[in-house]
Amino acid sequence: MPDKRIDVHHHFYPPVYLEALRGGDWGADGGLFPGVTNWTPARTLEEMDRHKVSTAILSLSPPGCQIGTVEQNRNLARICNDYAANIMRDNPGRFGLFAPMPMPDVDGTLAAIEYALDTLGADGIALMTSYGKKWLGDPSFDPVFD
Repeated sequence: MPDKRIDVHHHFYPPVYLEALRGGDWGADGGLFPGVTNWTPARTLEEMDRHKVSTAILSLSPPGCQIGTVEQNRNLARICNDYAANIMRDNPGRFGLFAPMPMPDVDGTLAAIEYALDTLGADGIALMTSYGKKWLGDPSFDPVFD
């Protein structure tokens, strides 16, 4: 059994997220390296055990759920959060979730927060540090960009 180490910065890569990255402006393979494109829950559990990590808190890597249209981003967040919830269910105690949000879509994000916390049992939410050219906390931050 692994020690009581908790990895709170542990990216996961649902297949739908990898496909969305490949379709963006990140190069032919989405700018992804093999460790990302070959990510699976089983492989990450092997690595966790090798490094004596008992629990990993899952979160998406940038750019997160701000790849497509408002509706596409809402769907992407829902699918990624459901994917992580299944991993948590299949591996009790081994994974937690900081649920990705479809920001800068405030209405979609509020709905995603409720779903992630109340329905899926996520441990928290994950926000990117910036959206567009604005950092969270910027006094001029307006989630509805020009």
